[in-house]
Amino acid sequence: MGNTETFQHMLGRRMLVLEGAMGTMLQTAGIDIAGAPEELNLTHADAIIDIHRRYCAAGATCAITNTFGGSRPKLDAHACGDRVGQLNASAVRLARAGGAPYVLADIGPTGLVLDPLGSADFETVYAAFLEQARALASQAPDAFLLETYTDIAEARCAVLACREAAPEIPVLALVTFGVDGRMELSGTDPATAALILQAAGAAAVGMNCGLGPDQMLPLLEQMAAGCDLPLVVQPNAGLPRLDADGNTVFPGTPDDFTDFSRTAAALGVAAIGSCCGSNPDFTAAIAAVVGNADVVARDAGSNTGVTAVASPQQTVRIGGTEPVRLIGERINPTGKPELRESLMSGSMTVVRRFAAEQQAAGADLLDVNVGAAGIDEATVLPAAVRAATSAATLPLSIDTTDAAALEAALRRYPGRALVNSVTGEARSIQRVLPLVARYGACVVVLALDDNGIPATVEGRLDVVRRVREGARAAGIDDSRLLVDGLVMAAAADPVSPDTTLDVARRVRTELGLSTLLGVSNVSHGLPNRAALNAAFLTAAAAEGLSAAIVNPNDTVIREAVGVANQTRSRSGIDDSAPDTAARAAFNALLTDALKPAAPEGAGTHSPDQWDALPAEDRLRDAITFGDTDGAPDLVDRLVADGMAPAAIIADVLTPAIRALGDGFATGEVFLPQLMVAADAMKAAVARAKSHLPAADAQSVAGRVVFATVKGDIHSIGKDICISLLESQSFQVTDLGVDVAAQAVLDAARDTSADLVCLSALMTTTLPAMADTVALLHDCVPDVAVGVGGAVVTRDWATQHGALYTKDAPQLVEVATRLVAEQTK
Repeated sequence: MGNTETFQHMLGRRMLVLEGAMGTMLQTAGIDIAGAPEELNLTHADAIIDIHRRYCAAGATCAITNTFGGSRPKLDAHACGDRVGQLNASAVRLARAGGAPYVLADIGPTGLVLDPLGSADFETVYAAFLEQARALASQAPDAFLLETYTDIAEARCAVLACREAAPEIPVLALVTFGVDGRMELSGTDPATAALILQAAGAAAVGMNCGLGPDQMLPLLEQMAAGCDLPLVVQPNAGLPRLDADGNTVFPGTPDDFTDFSRTAAALGVAAIGSCCGSNPDFTAAIAAVVGNADVVARDAGSNTGVTAVASPQQTVRIGGTEPVRLIGERINPTGKPELRESLMSGSMTVVRRFAAEQQAAGADLLDVNVGAAGIDEATVLPAAVRAATSAATLPLSIDTTDAAALEAALRRYPGRALVNSVTGEARSIQRVLPLVARYGACVVVLALDDNGIPATVEGRLDVVRRVREGARAAGIDDSRLLVDGLVMAAAADPVSPDTTLDVARRVRTELGLSTLLGVSNVSHGLPNRAALNAAFLTAAAAEGLSAAIVNPNDTVIREAVGVANQTRSRSGIDDSAPDTAARAAFNALLTDALKPAAPEGAGTHSPDQWDALPAEDRLRDAITFGDTDGAPDLVDRLVADGMAPAAIIADVLTPAIRALGDGFATGEVFLPQLMVAADAMKAAVARAKSHLPAADAQSVAGRVVFATVKGDIHSIGKDICISLLESQSFQVTDLGVDVAAQAVLDAARDTSADLVCLSALMTTTLPAMADTVALLHDCVPDVAVGVGGAVVTRDWATQHGALYTKDAPQLVEVATRLVAEQTK
């Protein structure tokens, strides 16, 4: 049996030393790993045990099972997916036989790409993780170790699956960052990754692979600021480079890890290991420094009591002395027939547009509500959440009273959401709080119960206290609660705004909770709504309001928030007494508004700016927002207005996608936005071509053959490149992964390719890439060959006579230029 309780006691208290690289040791031993490495657990069991023993002898206290690629999708690539249980279970036994006190069950990415970046749905990926985790759990390892994730959505999915498979086994979740300090696929920074993984249920978080010790240290500091969990780190043996013979080597030494371990331990890191290029000498260097030392306690810093929510790309902190945060209210079909009709038809065009517009206007979060008659929330809400996530990088507030819809959306949202909301009603507490707890979300607490909205301040505070008790019982701490004291229409009750302001103040000063208000309710049915809303928001901010649900497109609101936040930044929040000046200013406006008998519907509404835009601009925006539903319709409209299809492609669509590509190259656009934009581009180009004569419609920008080389089963880089190439009308033949050189040559001949592109993400497959390039040069010398991938450098490409591009947008530029030169 494992030492789960002992491990859990040790984690975060005493330093743990993890094993180093398994693959490096297998290669050093001369063991052929042409198939799935996990098969060696059966065919070379003694060799695996020996590696574990060598690491243990060097000082490792945690063995890591040889199961990194042990999920069914990975094993299926080697025709052994039917042995998930056998291969994973045997690995735990072999690791335990190595003698280390603890066994960590290793789970790597599935190789599937979750939508919207890929075609895999959440439940498919979840099922793969669940199957592997259950197989590993059958042998009672001391912990699950998730490693080398570049997409926060997949890492979060893996944590959730492990928690279901064996809730008693702690999960250590490690992700991989690029040299820019973000996860390559999802664009997630270290602090945000830590927050999301902690919310999903990880017992420890950290990073491995991708970078060397020097590059990881500043990222560790960021991650430490994002959570209070134990930290785990496994750097590579330096950044890989080419030696004089063209071989990839890792330049790091055990001495590098001596210095690194000393610094990392001082930061409060709880477990240290090594990754690619390492061996037991590196483990010995780590153990010599940290041994069985106590973990250095980390300062909680300024995060205590602050509500933190996150999208895959950013964390937003609410409460304390943070600025008043704006939660965009526009994605709500109530009173918006255009949005409702779009949702009813299954289109997410308006959701995407509203999300992008509100982010551009300065919103900090987006509220997503699809509740309307005739809409199946359990189906539509997750789709709307996915659309909003692809169109904007802001955290989401998931707004629904439908428990099934809430769970469907929370389960799939790749961040830490805010749930809107729970009330003091018994049914609400019973249905909402367990979901908030299960998915690590934050939640809005409405100060109402089965008896309605209490008229008094004390009555509302009593409701909040009862909900807080229920939340604590469910394992939800106070920092995850955001209290809405409820704004009533001042036209019906002129005293109610003061009551709401008193609730907001006392919730913060007496209960220590963050606060939120739906500001626009106060002016319902009154004239001069913009000024009233702004004045009320100013008064609430003076009482310490943490966040407001508003229309961020309202310039008056934005200006009021800006002034309030400047005041808060200079002077802080005065807790000594209510802010009488701000309240007096609001009440003066309210008194004036209550005087006239304004006719029904006297409120003003600004023109719909979207409808006023030229169709060309709307189409550009549709590409930018990834609107696959609306872009083809806009192409039809432009054609009907007399614009030539070829001109639409050349003058509207191509500049739009290239602008995004430029943004990606400069770090202003993340991969998710780029991918969904490419999908919208493909849809629009296809529609434009449908208006061309048959011969022209069949024309292509060029012919490309794409493959991941033999021995390498990574596909994400290849898939991104193909998506952008196809969006620019290139005809791409995708040969998939683990492709033999002869198959690449055959495809190049069969398709009359202009360009062959080869991808590799494993240093061990660079020789296969070199062989493929050489074969192509020998047999089809007129066909250009391009290479790329994490382990490929410009020098390597030049050495082998191949073109090199650093990313997908650059590849499109190179391919376009190449074909143009060939056709001169």
